[in-house]
Amino acid sequence: MNTPQVHVPPSMSGTGGYPKKGNAESLKRSKELAASVQTRKVVQSFIIPATTGKGFKVAKGEIFRITCNEGPQVADMMVFNSDDYDECFWQSRTRVIYGGHLKAGDELWSVPPKSRAMLTMISDTLEYPPLEGGALPHDLLYCRCDARLYELVHKRTGKNPNCNDNLADAIAPFGLKPTDVHDPFNVFMTTGLNAEGRPFYLPSVSKKGDYVEFHAEMNALIAISACPGGSSGPKSYPLQIDVYGKDVA
Repeated sequence: MNTPQVHVPPSMSGTGGYPKKGNAESLKRSKELAASVQTRKVVQSFIIPATTGKGFKVAKGEIFRITCNEGPQVADMMVFNSDDYDECFWQSRTRVIYGGHLKAGDELWSVPPKSRAMLTMISDTLEYPPLEGGALPHDLLYCRCDARLYELVHKRTGKNPNCNDNLADAIAPFGLKPTDVHDPFNVFMTTGLNAEGRPFYLPSVSKKGDYVEFHAEMNALIAISACPGGSSGPKSYPLQIDVYGKDVA
C-alpha cells in the first residue's frame, strides 16, 4: 500500500528558513541560560503596580524575569534596541516564524532592515492544560487595548486605564513618543482562533508565583503594561520584575 504524500507549503519558519538554530539547539541554550540565574546578581528589582506600565533597560547578556507575584496577570511587552530606538519588536514576523504563541527557546525578532533576534524566551513556569478552542498562553495574535476601544466597544468614556497609554507613559522618560508604541508580545495572555478565524481570549492560566525569563540578545529598552483589561481575569494584579546581571554572584 502506497503511503500518500503530504504536501507541505514552503515557509520561512521551516528548517530551511530562519531562525537558523534548530529547536533542540535553542532549547539546550535556553536551559543553560535559565540555570545561570542561580549564580547571577540581581541588578534591578521592582514592582509594576496593577493597571500601570513601566520601562527599564537591560544590557546584552542580561536576563530578566516577569513574575505574577500576587495572581494571574497579563503583561503587554514592547522591546526597543536601546542603542537605536528605530529598531523595535516586530510582532508579525515573530508570529510567522513561531506561530501565534511563544514558548521557551523562541526569539523575539526586530523590524527591518536589521530583522534579528532581540530577546530569547528562556524559561516558563506555566502549566498548559487543554483549553477551549486549543487556546494557549503567551499571545502574538492580539494588539494592545486602547482608550478608543473602550469608547467604541464598551461605550465607556473618560479616563479608562489601557495598555496603549500605559506603554506610552512607560517609554516617555526615555524620549520616545506615543506614536512609538508598537504591537506587543502579550506575556501570560491566553488566546486562540475560533471557527471563523477570529482571535478570542480566555482568563490567563498564569497563577501566583508563575514567571517567564528572557535573555537579552542586544542592549534593550523594555516597556511593560500590567494590562487593565479582562484578559488577566476578573481582577488586575501587579507584576514583579527582576533583572539578573551578566556577572556571577
